[in-house]
Amino acid sequence: MENNSLVRLLACALTFTGGGCLTSDNESSSGVFELPKRSSSDIDSVIPEIVHSGGLAFDEKGILYFANYLHTGTIGRYAVDESAPPTTFIDLNEWMTSYDDRLPWVHGLAMDGEGRLIGADAGTGKVIRVSPDASKVEVLADSYEGMLFGSLQDVALSPDGTIYASSPDEGVIYSIRPEEGKVDILNSELVRADGLAINPDGDRLVVTEPDAARVLVFSLEEKSLGNSPLATIDFSGTGEVPHGLAFDEIGRLYVAMGESGAVNVFDLADARLLQTYDFGGSVDRLFLHDGLLWVSGGRTDGVRRLRLKESSP
Repeated sequence: MENNSLVRLLACALTFTGGGCLTSDNESSSGVFELPKRSSSDIDSVIPEIVHSGGLAFDEKGILYFANYLHTGTIGRYAVDESAPPTTFIDLNEWMTSYDDRLPWVHGLAMDGEGRLIGADAGTGKVIRVSPDASKVEVLADSYEGMLFGSLQDVALSPDGTIYASSPDEGVIYSIRPEEGKVDILNSELVRADGLAINPDGDRLVVTEPDAARVLVFSLEEKSLGNSPLATIDFSGTGEVPHGLAFDEIGRLYVAMGESGAVNVFDLADARLLQTYDFGGSVDRLFLHDGLLWVSGGRTDGVRRLRLKESSP
C-alpha cells in the first residue's frame, strides 16, 4: 500500500451506542480548521543535537525544557527568546538511585500548574516531579500493588491533578493521584502505550500504540477504571507508526509519525486528516506553544520548530 493511503485512513468509532467506520480525507473541514501549508524550508533547527529523543515542556515564562540534553538523564533548559545557548537544568544521575542496568532516562515531560516538571523516567521506571529551581526531586510513583513499574514512556496531566503514565512493557496506562498516594490502571485490555495527550476539555486521553500502529481514545468522564477505548485511528498498512501527541487550543490532534518525519493533524471529532507537515528525519515528541509546533527527534535531529500562526501579542 502506498504512503498516500494515510489520506484514506480508517477511523473506527467504538462508541457506547454502536460501532462504525469513517473514511478520512485531506480536505479541510472549514473555517477554524484551516491550517497553513508549510515546506521544509519553514522548519528551524533550534537545538541541533541531543543524545536521545525525549519530552518537551514550556513554563509560563516561555522557557523550554527538554529531555536527554548532554547525556541520558539530563534535562536541558533553553530561553527561546534569548541568544544564550541551552543549559543543563538538572542531571538526574546525581539524584536518582540506579540499580542493575537501570539508569535515569527521562522520556516524557509535562509541566504542572505550579511550574514543576513531571517526568516519566524510562530508565528507572519512576514518575518524578522536579521543583522549579531544581532543588528537589520527588518520586511520585514507582510501583503498583507491590510490583515495580517497568519502563515508562510518557506522562499527561489532567485538570483534576491525575497523572497518566504509559508503560508499553507492561501493557498498561497508570492513573496516579499523587496527593492521595494512589495508583490504578486505566485500561481493561492490553495496550502497549507510548505517547499520551489530554484534550483541552480534559475529558479524553489519547494514546499512541506503535506496535499496533494505532491511536486510541479513552474517556476520562467515567471515573471507573478498566476502560475500553472509545475510538481507534488505524495506521496499519501505511508503513508508518505513531509516537508523540499534542493538542492545540481548539482541540486539533497532532501525531508524530516517528522515522517517516511526518506530523499528521486530525480533527478528533471524526478522525479527519486535516494536514501533514514533513519535518524530515525523526519526529518523536511534540509540543505546541505560542503558535509554534515543537518537535524532538533523535540524536542528530535534535529539537526543531515550525510556525503555524503568528504569536500572541
